[in-house]
Amino acid sequence: MDTPPSSTDDRSRRRYLSSLVGAVGALSLAGCAADDATDSDPPSTSASTPTGTPSAGSTDRPAVGDVVEGDRLAMVAYSVGRSADFETLEVLNGDGHVVVDVAVKNTHDSEYVGLSYHGGFTLRDGESREYGATVVGPTPRLHAGELAPGEVARGFVTFDRVPPDATGLTLEVTPTTEPSGAGTATITLESDGTGRTLTHDFAVPVHELGEPTEYEDTRFTATEVRTSTGSDTASPAPGNEFVFVDIIVENTGSDELFLNHVLQATLKDSEGRTYDFSPTAVRTIDNGAVSMTVAPGNRERAELGFEVEAGVEPLYLVMDLDDVWVGGRRFYQLR
Repeated sequence: MDTPPSSTDDRSRRRYLSSLVGAVGALSLAGCAADDATDSDPPSTSASTPTGTPSAGSTDRPAVGDVVEGDRLAMVAYSVGRSADFETLEVLNGDGHVVVDVAVKNTHDSEYVGLSYHGGFTLRDGESREYGATVVGPTPRLHAGELAPGEVARGFVTFDRVPPDATGLTLEVTPTTEPSGAGTATITLESDGTGRTLTHDFAVPVHELGEPTEYEDTRFTATEVRTSTGSDTASPAPGNEFVFVDIIVENTGSDELFLNHVLQATLKDSEGRTYDFSPTAVRTIDNGAVSMTVAPGNRERAELGFEVEAGVEPLYLVMDLDDVWVGGRRFYQLR
């Protein structure tokens, strides 16, 4: 069982601010190739993750596939594609989308590190035009936020209104706590490099089913996991399955406890891809709920529902028991 942190707001605020300050300078980074054969496997590719297009020239910057690593964050752009590579994307008014498959990892052994999807990523072309990330795009989308020590987040970052003839594309990544322009890692998207796949190396407890964990006034337990192919009312997409997790939440404090499962519960695979809470899956079960309220001294049961790629293993439940401050992130290995 975890040793719960102090329950005072001041100490929660200090932990939060400490994590933000600690991210300053996190991306004074350099491209790192793998050290040996076991770490040099190229990232897997498929029709939904097109590979980068090699450039005719050379570059000193990290390229697609290179791991860019510092003392707090490591990151890699596995692939880059255009609108035509994704059935869900269309060219708008002559402009298109650029989609980058990105992974980031908190390499610090004890502190959370933050990176924002919207504020942390900028696409730049050879004419110095900038493009911001948009929520429209293929899934799984990158969910970075506050990463626990050793945790990886992987997903697509999509940029829109990029002219189809734009060249010289680079991806710039900056922690949202950095001063403007400081500590930015730049990856060229028109050259291929060599690197390795980032996976979790958790420096925080990973719990087993049935093992309780505590955070302030919350005692949380994931007790059981099962899968389903759906029902008459709803089914997962082809190649996917519903995953249901039984949970028990106990309120050990004196105030009412509220959990929003849509915002606070996710699943992750070994490479950090995120699968969000699925209201569609929940509609197929009796004890499912998108949220729960627990009175002081009481405990409640519920079942969480997700839609994931069938057979993904290992698979982790990630619960943010505090949706305001960092430090309440808890992990369970489901399989």
